[in-house]
Amino acid sequence: MESKQKAIGNKNKIEKGQILKVSKMKPVIKPTKPHRHEGYHELIYLSKGAGQHTVGDQVYEVLPPMGFYLNLGQVHCWNFSRIPEGYVVLFKEEVLSGYPKALARLFGMNETFRLSEEDPSVMQLLDIFYADYQREEPLEVLAAQLNSLIYKTIQLPQNRKRVPPTLLDEFVRFKKLVRQNYLQLKTAEAYAKIMHISSRKLNHICQAATGSNAVDVIRECVLIESKNLLTHTGLQVTEIAYQLNFSDASNFVKFFKAQTTLTPTEYRAKL
Repeated sequence: MESKQKAIGNKNKIEKGQILKVSKMKPVIKPTKPHRHEGYHELIYLSKGAGQHTVGDQVYEVLPPMGFYLNLGQVHCWNFSRIPEGYVVLFKEEVLSGYPKALARLFGMNETFRLSEEDPSVMQLLDIFYADYQREEPLEVLAAQLNSLIYKTIQLPQNRKRVPPTLLDEFVRFKKLVRQNYLQLKTAEAYAKIMHISSRKLNHICQAATGSNAVDVIRECVLIESKNLLTHTGLQVTEIAYQLNFSDASNFVKFFKAQTTLTPTEYRAKL
């Protein structure tokens, strides 16, 4: 692991003050280093290309037509073997301030999804979206198109999840709080108090949205960051434990093994 960087890099593809960007995939096959995009969501739609896309510790084969959804702060990298074609849509949550339901639907979206070869409507919508973005149409127009794109993507068969909208809204709020506070707050009760609901209600919301309870969602957030640091950095286990706010390395090792059946060192060695 000596060649790994000491920290996961950040890439900011949105200029300061920008809240939405629609671009075409770069026609290159050079592998990218693991990185994360802080502060904005990313939707990727590929019509051509081949290779691999690594998100966290999950490796996906690039088999267009297909797409990917990256939530805030997810670590990913590309290794294309064939030049990709398609679109990338980057956006901050504020662009959907007039469409709160669309924002909630994002958290019900899978990391990867298939596009229909028989129904080209998603790519046609993207063609118009990109053209309007290039023409610098008003943000209200572009936000409406993003709203339509999200709903169109959610309607793809493997993205459909039958979760009541009100529960999904509350789950979105909970996930946002977890992302912001998972290093300090570790219990369902702590988040339920902030949300002014009972921990029982919070667990019901999480069960409806994901099939897991609130503590599982919190642990998953810690586990994902643990895997990111083990996979994409050269930090020692003790350094990672400190960074994730564990009292000591042994507690971190116990946590990681309970979630994965492997110690952090064993997990890193398997990579």
